[in-house]
Amino acid sequence: MISRRRRRARVSIPRISTTLQGESTVIDVTVQRELPVPADKAWALISDFGDISWAPGMDKVEVTGEGPGMIRAIHMPGDTPPIEERLESLDHDNRVMEYTIPKGMPMPLTGYRATAKVVPLDDDSCRVDWGCRAQEVGVSPQEAEAMAAGVYNQLLDWIAEELDRR
Repeated sequence: MISRRRRRARVSIPRISTTLQGESTVIDVTVQRELPVPADKAWALISDFGDISWAPGMDKVEVTGEGPGMIRAIHMPGDTPPIEERLESLDHDNRVMEYTIPKGMPMPLTGYRATAKVVPLDDDSCRVDWGCRAQEVGVSPQEAEAMAAGVYNQLLDWIAEELDRR
């Protein structure tokens, strides 16, 4: 009988920094998660910007275009307008994706730019860094940072669960 040792994903505390800019604060939030899968497997899931079927809770996702510049409109339950995320860059060689949310921002942030990066650790594991740089609107920097870190931790939970199923 072959026995497989199962490694659990390791969670890191978010790296958070703030900078004053005018009357608002620029926040930088990055959450890191080690996953027991090859980097290419994690990147294949994350880099498919048009397919986020692994994230529960959406009514539907509409995709317009392809590659950098494409928009995914995420429709949530209820009468809220869709969250429109725009793919800004996709670097397969370095496993880095950047996107913005020009319409329907669900958090009290402006100037939002998110980055997801997959870093190989060895042949069978990787680290995913997911974060953003933005300015808070109407909340304290600490509240904005906590919201963003919470969203990224939830995304990384869903990614880990989906990769475990594959």
